[in-house]
Amino acid sequence: MNLRESVQVAGPGWLAARCSSRLGPVTWWQFAVQAHTSPVYLTVPGKELLSEAAATYMLTLIDGAQTWAETLATRPDEERLKLVRQVFEDARAQLHRRLHSSGVGH
Repeated sequence: MNLRESVQVAGPGWLAARCSSRLGPVTWWQFAVQAHTSPVYLTVPGKELLSEAAATYMLTLIDGAQTWAETLATRPDEERLKLVRQVFEDARAQLHRRLHSSGVGH
């Protein structure tokens, strides 16, 4: 089966295809079977795909996940914990860079 569709977009973003079945089976939670493709990113020269609200929210999630990893999670050995902390620091730094390069103060 092939599907063709024209979609007008106002700027950078992403598209994905989603489908679901009204026929069985259903999941344990009574949801119908569904599928979702990976995103196809749409770029516009000179414009970055960045949502200030989403990036700010992601910073909050990073902070919360790091707090959980350092205070509530089962404690790994120090070397592993160092790697986990670095993942959070790298993600935080990248989002900060993107926000600042887009002129977003936060």
